[in-house]
Amino acid sequence: MGITERKEREREQRYQAIIDAGEKVFFTKGYESSTMDDVAVEAELSKGTLYLYFTSKDELHFAIMERGMKLLMGLMEKRLHISSNGIETLRELGLALVEFSNLHPNYFNALIFFQGRDVELQKLQEAKVKDFLANRNSLTVLNETLKRGMADGSIRTDIPIAELSTTLWAQMMGILVMYSAKQAVFKLHHVGREQLVNSHLMLLSDALKPSHMEGANHE
Repeated sequence: MGITERKEREREQRYQAIIDAGEKVFFTKGYESSTMDDVAVEAELSKGTLYLYFTSKDELHFAIMERGMKLLMGLMEKRLHISSNGIETLRELGLALVEFSNLHPNYFNALIFFQGRDVELQKLQEAKVKDFLANRNSLTVLNETLKRGMADGSIRTDIPIAELSTTLWAQMMGILVMYSAKQAVFKLHHVGREQLVNSHLMLLSDALKPSHMEGANHE
């Protein structure tokens, strides 16, 4: 291994170690109560070295959220071909999100926290955000599923895919953010997160079915 390759490997190892330290700090103290000084101490690095890898606390949290998204994507990919049509696969993707919340609660909370904040106000490098959005993610999987459902006749075709997918993602994230913020209230009504998501998916299933008029137009 050459010097360049070794340095690159060492840099990647340190990069991942900083994310590990960030997770320990953020997951223990909470994002708002944590500082980059806390992360530097946990990572056993100077604050100056830490900022060579992450220019802000927001950027470090974004990297943690990306880790969580990769885990969520793995769960989603496993469910893509369980059902024979698009509408049922859409339900499976919703259940994958519930599974993710149960298996990886800290990453789930990181995702919810990120979704609930204004991206434009966060100190994030634009290139990193664009790279994240350009890669395969939950929204691209949702697009593929909707396209599949429209092709097999299980999902209505009168709403553009991009418009429909972002609407559905916003609805699901909105429900989960609301549950996260008002969990005690939902528990008073004996409604858990899984029940809430299941009810939403049932309503979506009916709302996304093609109408008789639409079916006639396709004949």
